[in-house]
Amino acid sequence: MSSFSCRFCSRTFANRSAYSQHVDRCIPSGNISHGEGSIFNIEKVKDKSDINDLISETSDNYIDDQSMIVSEGDQSMIVSEGDQSVIVSEGDQSMMVSEGDQSISEGGQSIQISEDDQSHLSNIISEIGSNEDIFKDILEPETIESEANIYYPNEAYADLMTLVTKCKLSNSTGNAIIKFFNKHANLSTSPLPKSIEIGRKYMDNMDLPNLAFNKTYVTSYDNNDYYLHHRSLIKCIKSILSIPNISQNFTLSFENFEVDGERAYSEQNTAIWWEKTEKSLPSGSKLLSIMLYSDATNVDTLGKSNLHPIYLTIGNIKTWRRNKPDAKQLLGFLPILKSNEKKTEKFKIASRKAFHKSLEIMLEPILTFKNGIELTLDSKSICFYPRISIIISDWPEAATYCLTYKSAMSNFPCHFCLVARDNLADIHLTMDKMELRTHEKMSSFFEQNLEKSVCIENAYNYFWDLP
Repeated sequence: MSSFSCRFCSRTFANRSAYSQHVDRCIPSGNISHGEGSIFNIEKVKDKSDINDLISETSDNYIDDQSMIVSEGDQSMIVSEGDQSVIVSEGDQSMMVSEGDQSISEGGQSIQISEDDQSHLSNIISEIGSNEDIFKDILEPETIESEANIYYPNEAYADLMTLVTKCKLSNSTGNAIIKFFNKHANLSTSPLPKSIEIGRKYMDNMDLPNLAFNKTYVTSYDNNDYYLHHRSLIKCIKSILSIPNISQNFTLSFENFEVDGERAYSEQNTAIWWEKTEKSLPSGSKLLSIMLYSDATNVDTLGKSNLHPIYLTIGNIKTWRRNKPDAKQLLGFLPILKSNEKKTEKFKIASRKAFHKSLEIMLEPILTFKNGIELTLDSKSICFYPRISIIISDWPEAATYCLTYKSAMSNFPCHFCLVARDNLADIHLTMDKMELRTHEKMSSFFEQNLEKSVCIENAYNYFWDLP
């Protein structure tokens, strides 16, 4: 009974079907040589059916073939034990070293070599042909398990991939960092991946069950469908609360903070908003302050496409600790509508509706858990009432959240208050002239079709529904 052995790892399969399913994730990209010098371009393989055709063409002699190829990007090296030759190819240039004709051929030119060089090259070819371990790290790349990788193998591995991702380093730069680290670390076993390519594959295969992305339809515009890619709000919160020792810098109650006998404000739990909101909650429950911040971002690594991420953190955490990266969670990516006529009123209305529809989808748990939600903090179950406390954004986005006019020349350009434009610079303005834009007031103007009188857009604001 014939068997099928993978040339890139040590596994053997009893039938061709099992082998074909394995090879599409194990085989390296680039070219691979199968017997008698025939070369197949793996980059042209589109799906498993193509791989099955590829395997059929190679026949059972594939497992007995003694030639192999190492490929990285546009560079490739073919090592053949049978005819004692080495072919090195870079782009359109190639160099062949053959022991038989005692010459080096580069492109279409042949270069004769001396007897001493022939002897030296012969030793190199012999060593390459007889010792495949030289290329073991390339021919047999670190296998990525099919099941999900929940955690990084170690802290150094995680820090390296974070650095590469955050600083948008190329693979070659990342590989240089790995080489430098391994050279000077003097460790018997390197904690880093063998290459950045392998590290990226490991990241792609990571699956954090609590933070899986959902894809939800939002709207259609100009025959294009737009989706919100988002995570569960509650699971993002649970992820932050599960940070080790986070309870040491976590506040549960209002604090009347004073300095020299006068009220002062430091953390969120010293604010008037916190005091009033906490009094509105049932006895024994705790306020969970949710902070959001967002900004449309240009992503160069994705072909200069735009993304609109929105992040979440918890205001109960002390400011210095909340500013640490692990205390923040990516809640989702808001859809960005595209059009050649972005200045039209039709496009602007569609964009506003898509924005607030996305917020409704992501923040829906706040309305769902009207009677609070049981969350675990430091192994203790606590009844929390989640409330939006702060949204951090630039001016145009703040106007989109509040649905106020974006023009600085409007009668009431501020999204916090109803102070007239001509009075914004008046330092002697009295409190009775500083009317705030509360949910109740703005929704009342909207329902009476008086939105223009307070410079808000003719669209329903989702935040009016939130407690």
